[in-house]
Amino acid sequence: MKKTVTLEQEDIDCLHDVILEALNYSGDLTNDVVLKYWNMLPEHLKDEAEHWGLDDTVVRDNIYVWLKKV
Repeated sequence: MKKTVTLEQEDIDCLHDVILEALNYSGDLTNDVVLKYWNMLPEHLKDEAEHWGLDDTVVRDNIYVWLKKV
């Protein structure tokens, strides 16, 4: 079951940095693009992020690993 999670700007900023690093992207991403990546994440990663926060090192590492695989 999909649930709706509202990300604060600080969460978007954390996810932005993970995406840039994982994808070796040197530009900047809009919030809309970051949210598209958020929506692509598997539910278990979103659950981790909701529980621990996107500033948690393990959460960011897990998202990084997932992004490297896609």
